Amino acid sequence: MNISKKFIAFMGLLSVLCAIPTMAQISNKVTFDAPFAFYAGNAKMPAGSYTITQPNIDDNLLLIEDTTGSHSVYVEYVVTSSDNPHPQSDVTFN
Repeated sequence: MNISKKFIAFMGLLSVLCAIPTMAQISNKVTFDAPFAFYAGNAKMPAGSYTITQPNIDDNLLLIEDTTGSHSVYVEYVVTSSDNPHPQSDVTFN
Protein backbone atom coordinates (compact mmCIF):
# COMPACT_ATOMS: atom_id res chain seq x y z
CA MET A 1 0.00 0.00 0.00
CA ASN A 2 2.79 2.40 0.90
CA ILE A 3 4.62 1.72 -2.37
CA SER A 4 1.50 2.44 -4.44
CA LYS A 5 0.99 5.80 -2.68
CA LYS A 6 4.59 6.77 -3.40
CA PHE A 7 4.21 5.69 -7.02
CA ILE A 8 1.02 7.74 -7.45
CA ALA A 9 2.64 10.79 -5.84
CA PHE A 10 5.71 10.39 -8.06
CA MET A 11 3.61 10.10 -11.23
CA GLY A 12 1.57 13.17 -10.23
CA LEU A 13 4.73 15.21 -9.66
CA LEU A 14 6.20 13.98 -12.94
CA SER A 15 3.01 14.97 -14.77
CA VAL A 16 3.13 18.49 -13.33
CA LEU A 17 6.80 18.91 -14.20
CA CYS A 18 6.19 17.75 -17.78
CA ALA A 19 3.27 20.17 -18.17
CA ILE A 20 5.24 23.28 -17.17
CA PRO A 21 7.19 23.60 -20.48
CA THR A 22 4.00 23.22 -22.51
CA MET A 23 2.32 25.98 -20.50
CA ALA A 24 5.09 28.35 -21.59
CA GLN A 25 4.32 27.60 -25.24
CA ILE A 26 0.65 28.59 -25.02
CA SER A 27 0.31 32.04 -26.54
CA ASN A 28 -2.50 34.51 -26.45
CA LYS A 29 -4.18 34.91 -29.77
CA VAL A 30 -7.12 36.70 -31.28
CA THR A 31 -9.22 34.92 -33.90
CA PHE A 32 -11.48 36.85 -36.25
CA ASP A 33 -13.37 36.53 -39.52
CA ALA A 34 -12.92 39.22 -42.16
CA PRO A 35 -15.90 39.22 -44.55
CA PHE A 36 -13.93 41.40 -46.99
CA ALA A 37 -10.36 41.89 -48.16
CA PHE A 38 -8.28 44.23 -46.01
CA TYR A 39 -4.81 45.72 -45.79
CA ALA A 40 -2.44 44.83 -42.97
CA GLY A 41 0.50 47.15 -43.37
CA ASN A 42 1.21 47.11 -47.11
CA ALA A 43 -0.12 43.56 -47.66
CA LYS A 44 -3.60 42.98 -49.03
CA MET A 45 -5.21 40.06 -47.21
CA PRO A 46 -8.23 38.25 -48.72
CA ALA A 47 -11.48 37.69 -46.86
CA GLY A 48 -11.40 34.74 -44.48
CA SER A 49 -10.63 33.56 -40.96
CA TYR A 50 -7.48 34.89 -39.30
CA THR A 51 -5.50 34.65 -36.09
CA ILE A 52 -3.31 37.35 -34.59
CA THR A 53 -0.41 36.27 -32.39
CA GLN A 54 2.67 37.89 -30.92
CA PRO A 55 5.54 35.54 -31.80
CA ASN A 56 8.09 37.29 -29.57
CA ILE A 57 6.95 39.05 -26.41
CA ASP A 58 9.94 41.44 -26.61
CA ASP A 59 9.15 42.74 -30.11
CA ASN A 60 6.35 45.09 -31.11
CA LEU A 61 5.36 42.80 -33.96
CA LEU A 62 2.13 40.90 -34.54
CA LEU A 63 1.67 38.00 -36.92
CA ILE A 64 -1.62 38.03 -38.82
CA GLU A 65 -2.17 34.67 -40.47
CA ASP A 66 -5.13 33.03 -42.16
CA THR A 67 -6.28 29.66 -40.85
CA THR A 68 -4.96 27.81 -43.91
CA GLY A 69 -1.49 29.31 -43.50
CA SER A 70 -1.41 30.54 -47.11
CA HIS A 71 -1.46 34.27 -46.25
CA SER A 72 0.46 35.92 -43.42
CA VAL A 73 2.07 39.24 -42.60
CA TYR A 74 3.98 40.82 -39.73
CA VAL A 75 2.80 44.26 -38.64
CA GLU A 76 4.25 46.65 -36.09
CA TYR A 77 2.13 48.05 -33.28
CA VAL A 78 2.43 50.75 -30.65
CA VAL A 79 1.70 49.91 -27.03
CA THR A 80 -0.92 52.18 -25.49
CA SER A 81 -2.84 52.20 -22.25
CA SER A 82 -6.42 53.08 -21.48
CA ASP A 83 -8.30 54.16 -18.39
CA ASN A 84 -11.19 51.93 -19.52
CA PRO A 85 -9.69 48.81 -21.12
CA HIS A 86 -11.86 46.47 -23.19
CA PRO A 87 -13.06 43.41 -21.26
CA GLN A 88 -11.99 41.25 -24.21
CA SER A 89 -9.80 41.59 -27.30
CA ASP A 90 -11.33 42.77 -30.54
CA VAL A 91 -10.32 43.68 -34.08
CA THR A 92 -11.35 47.04 -35.54
CA PHE A 93 -11.06 48.01 -39.18
CA ASN A 94 -10.46 51.68 -40.07
